[in-house]
Amino acid sequence: MDGIRLFAFINASDMNEYDRQLTLEDLPEAVLHIMQDVAVIKNHLLNEAVSPAEPSYDVPEEGILTVNDVCDKLDLKRGTVYNLTHKQEIPHFKRGGRIYFDRGEIDDWIRRDRRKTLKQLQDEADIDSRKK
Repeated sequence: MDGIRLFAFINASDMNEYDRQLTLEDLPEAVLHIMQDVAVIKNHLLNEAVSPAEPSYDVPEEGILTVNDVCDKLDLKRGTVYNLTHKQEIPHFKRGGRIYFDRGEIDDWIRRDRRKTLKQLQDEADIDSRKK
């Protein structure tokens, strides 16, 4: 077993040690270092997945809104906006796996269920009664 050669990156900051010959006695410590490095990499990847950096592509044009823009405009949480898109209750489109909204369509969507004021209803009733 003394003839076993293991090649390992002992320390990511010192890549020259990767070809250091390890003995069987060194194996537990080497495995411990590898496990610690894997844990650090895993935590980094998980943190990056939870809070990804802003993408490096261009900001959408003026009339196009992102999910965050719609959240701010409507004072809704991201999950609520995603639910509305999933249920096809809010006009949207997808490009490159991302969801976008047309500013005019969102404005129209907001106004679509507009409730009339009491005065407007009375005025309409007066107009209808005059027609008869």
